[in-house]
Amino acid sequence: MKLINVAMAGTLLAAAGCMSNAVTFCSSSVPIEQDKYSILADEITGTCTQTSWLFFTFGLGGSGQRHAYRDALEQVPSADGLVAMAVDEEYFMLIPFVLPSFYTTRVTGTPVKLGRND
Repeated sequence: MKLINVAMAGTLLAAAGCMSNAVTFCSSSVPIEQDKYSILADEITGTCTQTSWLFFTFGLGGSGQRHAYRDALEQVPSADGLVAMAVDEEYFMLIPFVLPSFYTTRVTGTPVKLGRND
């Protein structure tokens, strides 16, 4: 009986983990013409964390990337978009389908203001 309990605990621990992957990279989040924008700040990061349990999502519904992008732009209110934008996702699951799982989306880029760069 002890061996079965140890095997079950080992199986649950083996299912636990954290995974991170790069989703995409794009030159800009909005159409930008060469020399017609101003860089407003150094690189910024926006995040969105969603929780899932038993096939239900809690927190902000919809696209995590869209929420993270909005979060990044709110840090520099006058920004129109991001250049050199990267999107990464991170998943943390302790015991899938039993305990909640966490999904974090990060959008990182340089905020810009469109218009003449004079």
